[in-house]
Amino acid sequence: PAGKALARLPEIVRWGEDTFGPYPFSSTGVIVAGEGDAGYALETQYRPVFPGAPGTGLLVHELAHQWFGDSVTPESWRDMWLNEGFATYAEWLWEEEHGGDSAQETFDALYDHGEDEYEDLWSFPPAEPPGAAHISDEPVYSRGAMVLHKIRQTVGDKAFRDLVRGWTAKHRHGNADTEDFTSYVERTAPDEDFTPVWRDWLYGEGKPEHP
Repeated sequence: PAGKALARLPEIVRWGEDTFGPYPFSSTGVIVAGEGDAGYALETQYRPVFPGAPGTGLLVHELAHQWFGDSVTPESWRDMWLNEGFATYAEWLWEEEHGGDSAQETFDALYDHGEDEYEDLWSFPPAEPPGAAHISDEPVYSRGAMVLHKIRQTVGDKAFRDLVRGWTAKHRHGNADTEDFTSYVERTAPDEDFTPVWRDWLYGEGKPEHP
């Protein structure tokens, strides 16, 4: 039941600290509005706002925004995938570590069937939304998460965890854009070639040829 998810708030915050680094603020919590008061959740700093009691996945997503969006804030709205891609990938990681599908299985399902569930999944690359009206479209969320999974595949699980924790520490309570992130990744893993990740998944048009 959705109400039971709220009881997991301390557990999710502790998991977030283990995964992303120290919680970036002095307090946490949630605000639950009446059903129908809003059609969306909002990752407000300290206390995300929900239109009714959230399920666990949505709670994980919005709490992840405390690190990605509320602490490490995008330089411009064009860099929204750094918020939403990370928050979406947080959902994948939570599922993977709590008895659900692995991140790889989620990635594969999106690659194989994403166009059926989200017809606009491949309509633009996550780092290049075509306009302000599209910064909350599915490529920014799910394809942004796919970029992060490709980075994880490239560097390995431990290095990926270290990379993410380093990113949140480096830009804690600051602004960052896509170039900051790609440069940081390349400096963190200088022996790896990220060209295919940036070319095909971050900036590439359409569905990449290979998963």
